[in-house]
Amino acid sequence: MAFAEQLNNKTSLPDSPAYLPEPLPNWLEDEDLLRDEAAVLGLSDARLEEKTALINLYFQQQAALLQRELENHGEKIGELNLFIEQQSNRMAELQRKTDELEAARPDGEPQFLKTTVGLAASAGLMIGTYYLLDETVQPHFRESQLIALGILLASFSGQYYRPATKTETNSSLSFHRLLTETALPFATSFFVFIQAIQNQSALQSIALSGFIFVLFVASGKRISGLVMALQNDFRYWNQGKKLKKERETKTQTWGNEVNQLTISIDAMRVQKWQLLPALQQVEAALARINTRRALLIHLFETEFKLARSLRDRLSERQRRAILAG
Repeated sequence: MAFAEQLNNKTSLPDSPAYLPEPLPNWLEDEDLLRDEAAVLGLSDARLEEKTALINLYFQQQAALLQRELENHGEKIGELNLFIEQQSNRMAELQRKTDELEAARPDGEPQFLKTTVGLAASAGLMIGTYYLLDETVQPHFRESQLIALGILLASFSGQYYRPATKTETNSSLSFHRLLTETALPFATSFFVFIQAIQNQSALQSIALSGFIFVLFVASGKRISGLVMALQNDFRYWNQGKKLKKERETKTQTWGNEVNQLTISIDAMRVQKWQLLPALQQVEAALARINTRRALLIHLFETEFKLARSLRDRLSERQRRAILAG
């Protein structure tokens, strides 16, 4: 069979996983036979490229299964590396969330004792003011207690006004706000002045009304601030409870997940380490095949070129005699 026909008959490799490579022909197994083959071809009109291509094809068949095995091992190791990276990223994310949750704090610290003492002092001040108002209006009204209570409540009601618009909220000292916060205290203090001046001196009445006005304005703001502080204290306390509960539940859940991820990563690393020796063996076998192929091709080319250079110095009769022998 001509070398070109041999080459054409072996241009493809079987794809079946059960394919077993054919053994190398004798002239490739034995270097002496390879030299003889190269010499015969060199003396003939055959082309060197056809035979070297055939040699390459034989060795490709020998390396086909190893190449597939190398690719399979590479794919498995690549998949394991991808899974390890994904699970490592998940572990880092869980650790970051755990650290953030541990570092999380409420918006503020509740000050229940301070706020409660302030409210109690303000309540005592209001009670004292109530009796002061009752004593002032008692000579003029039979229901002096209810009137004193009404004056007390009216004076504080302006402090709990809620602005209706953002513009009004952002205004630090608008006329409407000033009027709202001071009008009722001024009116009540003026009312107390009118009642007091009927029984007391003008100086005492002015001092009493001035004291009532300042007391109502200052105490109203203080009580309003203490109520907001108490509201914030409860909000901070609730935030602390939620954070504590969240730490107990999520930290445990995340910790369990991290442990599972660690076990999974360790198992995949063991699989990867088990594949590495087999991968190295396949790579070494492929390297041996490629090295032998390169050596045989080099030997064949050397003998072929030597025979071809000798053919040019021989007569046609001599060449035929050598080929026939």
